[in-house]
Amino acid sequence: MRALALVLLLLGAAPARAAMPGKSLLDHLAKGLRSTHAGDWVTYRLDGGGARVHYWRLAVVGEEKDRLGRDALWVEMEMGTHPEMRAPLSQIRMLVARGQGVAFDAGGVTRLIAAIGFDRPQEYSPEALEHVLAKRPPRPRATSPGAGPSTPVIRSGQETRLMTPAGTVTAVPIELLYRSTVIKRTWLSREIPILQLAKIEIPRIAHALEVVEYGVNAKARMLLPDAKTPQVRLEYVDKAFPQLPWLEEEAP
Repeated sequence: MRALALVLLLLGAAPARAAMPGKSLLDHLAKGLRSTHAGDWVTYRLDGGGARVHYWRLAVVGEEKDRLGRDALWVEMEMGTHPEMRAPLSQIRMLVARGQGVAFDAGGVTRLIAAIGFDRPQEYSPEALEHVLAKRPPRPRATSPGAGPSTPVIRSGQETRLMTPAGTVTAVPIELLYRSTVIKRTWLSREIPILQLAKIEIPRIAHALEVVEYGVNAKARMLLPDAKTPQVRLEYVDKAFPQLPWLEEEAP
């Protein structure tokens, strides 16, 4: 789970310690799904320094109408230590409305199935899913004028060719600067499916997330629960079953 939390740290707003790292992931996914088709997939390599290397795979494995009558896509997310996701550490499958995306207060996700570690896959009940997606970490504490740091600045560069393990792609760098220091550099490319994300770098802690492979022939790989498997109910969300890891607050 630390590896998945690191993915979210890379995707999140670095200078705000009390910010929600998963929010940027949801925003990326919401925008990317507008032009995504069933079969698109992408695998990222997450380098946390030293021997801490993990892989993160997203795949669109189907499409159907959700319970609200909207066009929606089934998105599978896997995290593991092997690029082919042998014995994945976690698997998540969610039905996401096109255009709406994974929004906290807009009901973009209407179904969600999760398997963490050796646990059997379980689907969240509608009430439990709504409860989890509505969760927000505490707001940052206010600071007195002149006592806090200056506001971070976002700077966009020119389109250029970027070398990645998946090949050379055309990408645009977007930098998040804190005073004169680059906190995070994100490379966006229209050639990469789903997230349009080619690479993320956090120089100050030597962490990086980079695309290693992508394609258009994805098939469903997650084992789905049968009709007899009980759903995750609202009363057990906080006790017997973990909260969705991408919504966790960044550790202080």
